[in-house]
Amino acid sequence: MRQKGLTYTYIVIIINALMWMSPVVADPNLKILFPADGAVFQEGEPIPVKYEIKPNPGGDHSHIYINHKEAGILRRKKATFTLSPLPVGKHSICLKVVNKAHTPIGQETCIKVTRL
Repeated sequence: MRQKGLTYTYIVIIINALMWMSPVVADPNLKILFPADGAVFQEGEPIPVKYEIKPNPGGDHSHIYINHKEAGILRRKKATFTLSPLPVGKHSICLKVVNKAHTPIGQETCIKVTRL
């Protein structure tokens, strides 16, 4: 009986770990229209991020993040935000809806791009 309890505990731990490692589930009210997930850009080229946002209740505006660091505040619901050229490598671009106090409300979407 004790062994079954340990097995169950390990399964729960593994499931929780996989949930934390899984990518952010895209919210249908928060869209990155351009670039596409997996897009590749040449070095020195600025990246226009075209987006469309419909905040969920409690949401006021959005923030854009590059590699988990805030890169800008997005006040418009539909626009293009141009990123400065990124260094060579893989990068994540995320949009997070926040309230008036700039606290994320849990509505977010992310893509990955590569700079050659």
